[in-house]
Amino acid sequence: MQLNISASETLDLKFPPSIAKGCPRSVRMDIDHLLLAIEALDLEAVEVMMVLIDQLDLGKTIPNRVAFWRLRNTNPLRRNYQRAGLSCDELKSLVKIVCTIAQRLDTGLRLLLSTHQQMLEGKIESLGLQQNQAFLENYIDRFRSLYVSRMRSPSPLSSEDIRELALQLLTRLLLCSGVAGEYRLWNSLFDGAVD
Repeated sequence: MQLNISASETLDLKFPPSIAKGCPRSVRMDIDHLLLAIEALDLEAVEVMMVLIDQLDLGKTIPNRVAFWRLRNTNPLRRNYQRAGLSCDELKSLVKIVCTIAQRLDTGLRLLLSTHQQMLEGKIESLGLQQNQAFLENYIDRFRSLYVSRMRSPSPLSSEDIRELALQLLTRLLLCSGVAGEYRLWNSLFDGAVD
């Protein structure tokens, strides 16, 4: 994945007034799941994320790989769950990383979602899109493998639930790949958020 990003100002995103106890657990789960989906889409995603931290001037919030790992582990479903929250600045940094990478993956995301729709409509064979279906299934298998290896056991999600989550995350990544993606993602994270 080629990246040529110039640092930009952090958007003025804030926790909603209704959030009194800091970053809700559902938000911490969602942002980590989106990062996990990116890892399933790109085998070099973690290295790309580390490069982005420098390019987007996020080093004050995420100074190194260990700090990044700790932020990811604020997801309460993680095996190595860190009993801590995310500050507003930490969440903004993760949102910026997700949206920047999603922009780069836009074409691939559209292809995978289109392939899924064609699978539902039974058109894969007639359109000769078996290779696209294989790409989609590879993504789902990688996501499932990452999810099972990183989340606590036994998982509250069945294999089919994990598949559905992987597909939902593709849609959410596409949502934040366009104009005003950071605002869209931020608002979606807090839409119905629960502690």
